[in-house]
Amino acid sequence: MSLAHSSLKLFGARVTSAAVQFGGLIYFSRELGAAPMGAFFLFQALLGILEIGADFGIRGAVEKRVSEGDSPGSFLSSAIVIKMVPIAVIVLIIFLLRSYVNDYLGTELALLLAIAIVLQEAEQLAEFNLKGELRVGETAELRVARQIVWAGVGIILVQLGYGAIGLVYGLMAGMGVVFVWGWYKTSTPFGRPSYKHARSLFDYAKYNVASFVGGYVYSWMDVLIIGFFLTQAHVGAYEVAWRITLIVMLLSRSIAEVLLPQISRWDSEDAKNRIESAISNAITPSMIFVIPSVFGVIVFSQEILEYMFGAEFTIAWLALIILMSEKLVQAIHVILGRALKGINRPDLAAYATIVSVVANLILNVALVVEFGIVGAAAATLLSFVLNTALHGYYLSKFVSIRFPKVEIGWCFLSAVGMTIALFGLQSVFDVDGLPSLLTAIFAGATVYVLFILSFRGLRMKFVTQVTSFVSNL
Repeated sequence: MSLAHSSLKLFGARVTSAAVQFGGLIYFSRELGAAPMGAFFLFQALLGILEIGADFGIRGAVEKRVSEGDSPGSFLSSAIVIKMVPIAVIVLIIFLLRSYVNDYLGTELALLLAIAIVLQEAEQLAEFNLKGELRVGETAELRVARQIVWAGVGIILVQLGYGAIGLVYGLMAGMGVVFVWGWYKTSTPFGRPSYKHARSLFDYAKYNVASFVGGYVYSWMDVLIIGFFLTQAHVGAYEVAWRITLIVMLLSRSIAEVLLPQISRWDSEDAKNRIESAISNAITPSMIFVIPSVFGVIVFSQEILEYMFGAEFTIAWLALIILMSEKLVQAIHVILGRALKGINRPDLAAYATIVSVVANLILNVALVVEFGIVGAAAATLLSFVLNTALHGYYLSKFVSIRFPKVEIGWCFLSAVGMTIALFGLQSVFDVDGLPSLLTAIFAGATVYVLFILSFRGLRMKFVTQVTSFVSNL
């Protein structure tokens, strides 16, 4: 498997998927407003938290064990048997507590939540199995299909007057398509489930679950806490700001997803030098889009929220700046976290995550009560700085982490140059609507790219990666 080819293929799919999702988000926000969007986001948040109990790290264990190549079919079948019990329990709990669930979400969504958890677990297991087969790039079209179906079905149902429930139906339709297509694509035959294979999955999952839980707490706990203490409109505005920041992580996450199974293979071959080289080479491309985004949001946070989504979303302008700054840390974390799991030390990743999860929960409750959605953003930033520092410390005990200081330094200088150009542009060009905002963003991106390409080291790395991608087409 070519890391560059798989990463770029996955990145291309992520860009397409994000474009569809972002376009849908703009459309639905303008059509429905902040409060109905908040109800939909709360549904997703509750689904995400319930997923912790439904999976408990088993999917990540499947990816790891299948990638090792020893009786993958038995591992897959054992995982299915294991997951049946917690999923059934969660569905029963949702049914028994359906009135409370409906009250929290603000509409009758409990039954749909129960169906969605089953669909989600089925389609995600297929996707993780494909990753374990070292076919990460082939999961690309699944991501695109999920978002296209969600947006398409959602638009139709919103036009028919279904409101936030229409978005939920669209979400479930997307899951259904990925479920069918994902299992059709997988090449791992079902084997005989056994206690030995189940125990092996648990041995990895018991540590992997901490990072798994950490990911969902990081993604959804702030939304749930905002939903408890504040209004659905606050939930809608905050989550829109959060999703804007996710766009800049597309390449970072694509690189990280490809890294884990490959580093796992190199670790089994005791190829330490290749692991160290891969980590170092991954950091710059992981951060290259994030750095200018932070500077750009500092200049245009209010304009982005108002002209793209609507005036009621501008209450999250400061939260947007803080959340975008947090992505600088996350761009490094996704590389270090995957590398630590790849060298078969999910226990250390678990320790780091447990500490940061506790910090995240405490900080979110304390800061949301005091500072609202700005407090939620600050809690996320602070807890993730701690998480990343701990991952880096543990990983450094096994491999040398060579941080590309010169390359990253040039990226920051390029972003400063871009910011100066944007302030200069504002002095002669009013950003007073969506067309002028997009023009300013394009101009800033152009200036940044020109600065980046003027540095020979980055220019040569870019040419090398593109050449590798083209040669593997």
